[in-house]
Parts: sequence; C-alpha cells; structure tokens
Amino acid sequence: MQPVQGIQSLARAFNLLDIIAAHHETGIAQTDIQIACGLDRTTVHRMLSFLAGAQYIVLDEATRGSWRLGIRSMGIGLQAFAQPPITERLKPVMKTLARLSKDNVFLVCRMGDFSYTLHLEQGTMAITGYRALVGGTRLLGLGTGSMALLAALPDAQLDAHLERHQSTYTANRFSPYKMQCAIQRTRQLGYCLASDPAVSGAGVAFEIHGLGYVGLSILSSRPRMSVARRHEMADLILNEVKGL
Repeated sequence: MQPVQGIQSLARAFNLLDIIAAHHETGIAQTDIQIACGLDRTTVHRMLSFLAGAQYIVLDEATRGSWRLGIRSMGIGLQAFAQPPITERLKPVMKTLARLSKDNVFLVCRMGDFSYTLHLEQGTMAITGYRALVGGTRLLGLGTGSMALLAALPDAQLDAHLERHQSTYTANRFSPYKMQCAIQRTRQLGYCLASDPAVSGAGVAFEIHGLGYVGLSILSSRPRMSVARRHEMADLILNEVKGL
C-alpha cells in the first residue's frame, strides 16, 4: 500500500488519528469521522485504509464498524512512558508547588480504568515512603489526584466505570452513596479534598491539549493538612496550572 503523499495529507491523517483517539473507548464510525474532519468520503476512506494497514487504527466489527486505535498507536504510547513528555513539561510547576507547600507533589495520568503515578516532587517535609508510589497504578478514585481524574470523566463513562468497579470501591469502604458524594463534591469545588487517618491533601485534574486530563495533588501527614490548608493547597495548584 502506498503512503499518503504531501504535507497536507499528512496533517489530515494525523487529524484523523486525533479524532479516533478522542473516541477510542466507544469507537467512532466513518460517517462521524467525516463530519468531524470535514473531508469527503473517498479521502477519509483512503486515509483510514492506510492507517489501518499500518496498524495505527483498527476496525472493530463488534461495535458495528467503529474505528479505534490500533496496536501500533498503543506501542508508541507505551514507549513514551520510558521518559514521559508530560513529566518534563510539568516538572517546573511541580518543583514550584513542592517549594511553596514544602510537601509531596504527585503527577498522575489516566490509564484506562486506572491512574498511573508518573512523578513525585518533594519539599522539605518529604515522606520517604512516597517514592515507592511512582510507577504504580490504582483504580480511579482510590487516591487524591485519581479521584479528581475520575470526577472529570463524562457522565456516561463515569456511570459505566462505577458499575464495573463498585465491588472494589465497596471493599475499600466507598459505598455507592459515598462515591457519588465524593464525585459531586469534587465537581462542585473544581478539585478533590481527601483525608484518611494518616494522610490528607488536595488534587486537581486539568486538561493538556493532545493528552487529555492529568492530575496534580499535594499530600502530607494529616496533622499538617487541616481542612483550611487542603483548600489552600488546591488553590495553589489551580494558580500554578492556569496558564497550561
């Protein structure tokens, strides 16, 4: 199969990939892709055929002909985790937050139904054991930044997620009512406040163009994190990321 020629065609192909990536979970039909990109049927079909042949996308027959990202797109994404570009971009912000708060600043991203801890910056009140959390995953909602990411999901995706995993939340002492309260509170405030007997903090989810939502959280021992200070930490994060 001959590759699509020309810079304009290359830009169009990447635009198609972006559209399909944005609808990866549910899949997207060719007619909807045409509407989203504004190209004619023949051009869209030709580009989809090329991208599918190169395994960047795949046609999911189970969803009546919807397109999803393919194995090659997944491979590129996984390779990026060796040195995540978003970590390098947000390190200056995280260092500022760690300096101002003197506490522990986490960066998390969404990985399907889970959150993945990408990076940690620590201030003078560092908690040594927190280093072990970097590179770990947990179910969305079972963490401060993770809850902020969960609350940012569209309603349909959120409802499906909660239905899939309520037994796990219940095992972690999050009843359906408690989960809904936490999600609604996070949405109303624009950030997550979290507390347990040992650790407390605040987390914010915000969108990065081309990536989606990521979460930043500031955590410390509970004695350092009164309710008022948790709100202050959330405001601190919001102020630092507003330009992003």
